[in-house]
Amino acid sequence: MADREKVGVVGAGAWGTALALAACRAGHAVRLWAREADVVEAINQGHENPRFLPGVALDPALRATGDIARAAAADIVLFAVPA
Repeated sequence: MADREKVGVVGAGAWGTALALAACRAGHAVRLWAREADVVEAINQGHENPRFLPGVALDPALRATGDIARAAAADIVLFAVPA
């Protein structure tokens, strides 16, 4: 699917991770931003977010980044940060 919309999700807590997973399952290319390096590594390597959404397997196509500009370089950006 070369014309997939790019979705960026800012905030890799439970809600942001769940939104990113839903967007990924809907066929979008998703980049999830997390400020915690261990969360980025766990998502990219183990396909799980054990800190904020333990026990939920993530799609291997879901990619995390610690660079907010990479997540924001998308067609759609969702913000899921604590308020």
